[in-house]
Amino acid sequence: MTRRVIASPSLVRAAVVVLAFAAASCAHSPPRQQRGVPVESRPTPPQPSPEPSSTEHPTTETPAPPPKVESAMTPQQRKESIARVVADSTAASAAVKKCAKRKLLPDQESVFDTVQSLLAQTRAALGRSELWNAESLARKARQLAGSLDCP
Repeated sequence: MTRRVIASPSLVRAAVVVLAFAAASCAHSPPRQQRGVPVESRPTPPQPSPEPSSTEHPTTETPAPPPKVESAMTPQQRKESIARVVADSTAASAAVKKCAKRKLLPDQESVFDTVQSLLAQTRAALGRSELWNAESLARKARQLAGSLDCP
């Protein structure tokens, strides 16, 4: 008597999937061909011209400096900008004076020194007529001085 084995449909599907993966796997496929051109055989792109060194003869043309921002300001805008610098510098200076003779923590000392430096830079920028820079520095000094907590 011979026995007949009938395979279930799910077993047949599983066998087909396993055979499909085995047939499509990388081990059975031929090696891939390289595409493109090797780096060594590529042409070299044109290089930028070198900057003239200090030993070469410099050109006599010097670029014109950009116009100052203050020259584009109206007298009213200039007046308002100076008022903001004065207000910010005064507030920062007042905070620094409060803390000047106090014993400060290391963090406070760092803030104190930075505010003083910003105020000095503000005065220097005003001396160079860099109103936009002075305004920015004074604003930073005031913001930082607000973190100084000296009664």
